[in-house]
Amino acid sequence: MSQKQLTARIARPSELTAAEIAVWDNLSSSQSKVASPFLSYQYAYAVEKTGTNVKVCVLMQDGRSCGFFPFQFANPVLQLFKSAAPVGGQMTDYFGLIADQSLHITPEQLLTLAGLNHVSFSHLDESQLAFGLTGERPRSGLKIACRQIEPGNVQTDIFSKKQVKENQRREHHLIEDIGPIRFIFDQQQHRTVHLHHLVEQKRRQYSRTEVPDALADKWKLKLLEQLLYTESATCTGILSQLYAGDQWVASHFGILGNGVLQYWLPVYNPAMAKYAPGKLLLKHIYAAAPLNNIHTIDRGEGITNGKSEIRSEEHRFYRGVWHNHAPSAFIVRSFQSLAWRLNK
Repeated sequence: MSQKQLTARIARPSELTAAEIAVWDNLSSSQSKVASPFLSYQYAYAVEKTGTNVKVCVLMQDGRSCGFFPFQFANPVLQLFKSAAPVGGQMTDYFGLIADQSLHITPEQLLTLAGLNHVSFSHLDESQLAFGLTGERPRSGLKIACRQIEPGNVQTDIFSKKQVKENQRREHHLIEDIGPIRFIFDQQQHRTVHLHHLVEQKRRQYSRTEVPDALADKWKLKLLEQLLYTESATCTGILSQLYAGDQWVASHFGILGNGVLQYWLPVYNPAMAKYAPGKLLLKHIYAAAPLNNIHTIDRGEGITNGKSEIRSEEHRFYRGVWHNHAPSAFIVRSFQSLAWRLNK
């Protein structure tokens, strides 16, 4: 599919037609490289519902939609400069184009069609390079392939035998010390209350570990609330919880679409640290995956010691800047470079 045949229109997610949404959903569900719920129409729409200025470049061929490029403007000044960012900003674990695999386009061509001068991004998955898009400074991400677990199986497919024994020992002590383990894959009762508890605990974790509070902005809680009640084959909010007796052990909020669960916001009770609650939570989510039509648990960008202990498939994310030669693009790049140097 050549770029010369392409035209485009720019609209908010809420302004897309039912036919366009159906095409987007079909592209998401039929191609693994754009299957992430972060690339779904429903995610872009949820971000728009928070009051964020979200746009979608709808690519068309012969009058029919064939691709979608969602983005946002962080503020009116950047919109004036036509400088965009990924939908959801730093909350988003995937960025890129949703299109048929036959489409090939350069970043410069995509900018022209989207009416942009500048896009700064991270989390461009390596599969996006097949469209002709480019990035730099690659970082690794990890995915867990989920398989059906037979009764009595001890999950040696993702955990080593040593880890299995450690998990069994910790679970035994947890039951002995506190009470029977209860796992809920997707909490349905009092969902908003439980989500707010997770966010509160996550923010305490950020404070305790002295890392920037990724959930400080009020619009981010609004986004999580929107996603909590989103139900679609391409994007559904999933709130998992682990208890011992009547005591909370750990929680996770993520989004599920097309068989991919984005492992997004896990948090655990610090009083339970000796039981390795994070590993126990992931173990139970993994065991529940086939029953919930999940074939992949995507753990996002970055490899930590904890992540690397679990057998996973590695892939690459790219970051970078696409820009044209407009003066405004040069100005934005200069400010970003200055900010980077000041924060270095």
